[in-house]
Amino acid sequence: MQKINRKCQGCFKVQNRELMIKITKLNNGLLKINPSSKELGRSIYVCKNIECIKNLIKKKRIKSALKYTNANEIIKIEEELKKMLPC
Repeated sequence: MQKINRKCQGCFKVQNRELMIKITKLNNGLLKINPSSKELGRSIYVCKNIECIKNLIKKKRIKSALKYTNANEIIKIEEELKKMLPC
């Protein structure tokens, strides 16, 4: 299987996409954390570490990278990401 690299929107480092969390803007306008990568749509990736997720949220990169304006959906995804963090 081919190794596919993507850029983290938290730290901008490039690494294997299998080591990252994928967030997809679906064609119906909703956002989804997409671990299987089977959903199609515009997507961004973030490393599975605390600092990258915090940067993604703090710098509002979901909104800017996905060109997405639905604040309720962004908040929902940010909450799901925070639950993935170790306490």
